[in-house]
Amino acid sequence: MDALKEKLLFETLQKVLDTTATANFPLDTIGEFVVSDVMGFGTTVDEKIIGIQGFRKLLEDQREQSKGLDIQFKTSLIHRRIFAQENAALFTHDFTVTIQMGNEENVLPLRFSTVFEYFNDHWRLVHFHGSQAVNSEGDTWHRNELIKKNEALQKLVDEKTADLKNKNAALEQAIQTIKETQDQLLQQEKLASLGQLTAGIAHEIKNPLNFVNNFSELSQDFIEEIEEELEKTPNTSEKENIRDLLEDVKSNLGKIRHHGSRADNIVKSMLMHSRGGTGSMDPTDLNALIREYSNLAFHGMRANQNPINVEINLNLDENLGLIPLNGEDFSRVILNLIKNAFDAMRDKISMVGSDYKAKLEIRTKNLANRVLVEVEDNGPGVPEEIRDKLLIPFFTTKKGTEGTGLGLSITHDIIKSHLGTLDIESSVGNFTRFKIELPNSKT
Repeated sequence: MDALKEKLLFETLQKVLDTTATANFPLDTIGEFVVSDVMGFGTTVDEKIIGIQGFRKLLEDQREQSKGLDIQFKTSLIHRRIFAQENAALFTHDFTVTIQMGNEENVLPLRFSTVFEYFNDHWRLVHFHGSQAVNSEGDTWHRNELIKKNEALQKLVDEKTADLKNKNAALEQAIQTIKETQDQLLQQEKLASLGQLTAGIAHEIKNPLNFVNNFSELSQDFIEEIEEELEKTPNTSEKENIRDLLEDVKSNLGKIRHHGSRADNIVKSMLMHSRGGTGSMDPTDLNALIREYSNLAFHGMRANQNPINVEINLNLDENLGLIPLNGEDFSRVILNLIKNAFDAMRDKISMVGSDYKAKLEIRTKNLANRVLVEVEDNGPGVPEEIRDKLLIPFFTTKKGTEGTGLGLSITHDIIKSHLGTLDIESSVGNFTRFKIELPNSKT
């Protein structure tokens, strides 16, 4: 290649390098050394240039992004090749770009290849390719880089998954809270409706029932007065007949009073079932409440008809703390369950005889966010086929005219009003266990 042609080639090469490295290079002149259909690649995936306008846009974007930055370019020729007939040339350069931002310095290693063609006595750029040098020794396909990206992506997925799990848990807790609130509102609505019903019952039944009870008692007084007057008359066969008739009337009046009293107790139980308590939940020493009312229930049983000997064991968790309770209501739960146990064990004594030793155990246990209360007796147990019926109002297993069938129903409603649960476990002939779970903190 003659000297003039070579000189023109290197001048053109320098102009191309200056368009990149010199911020004030006049871009309006690039048509003098760049063909109109120039094609090339920049250093980013979206920099695919076709045509001189695209090349100019690439240079303008670079200048815009470089504003305010202290950038130094250093070029080093790596390779050059002059093709046959000396009308085409290839150059490859290393670019070292140093960017200074305050005390921070960033160095970018770049590579830049250019292809020139000579025609009409001028050299012009026809193709270029820019790339950023990366460390790929032993990792031609950037496997390590992909692994790092996958690890970063997996970490992001794990973080999002954990966040989603936390949000799902919070959502489930919110749904559970809403469900419990709905249950409580339904229970309150049920009690309100039942309250209206029993108010009518109290008016329609209790008043005439009082007349029955009062007049049966008054009639017994009249019978006693008649008997006193009868004793003053001479003994005759007619007197004996009258005495027998009076005894029959007294017996019938006694039955009327007994069943009238039982009916009165049923009405009172229904009123109690509907009223509930005040609804006030106060921090309560549940263990102390159990001690007090188990003692009260035992002495009440011993003072009534058909007392039995019972060994009572209290296994109470002293780490229970104060539990939000309506003390008035929950004392009825304790009394009802213990009374139910006494009745069951009394039945077992009549079945198996005096060798049977009645035992009652009451346990409490702290279960983190819940409290467990268990009332267990060693009575006859409850057959599985009727176990689910025990909480139905007016269902009773007691013989004859004993019991109203409302005790366990009242107990269940009180426990539900405390957002608790009641489960019944039993083995026929061995035991019955009532398990109560309550929240141990206000929600």
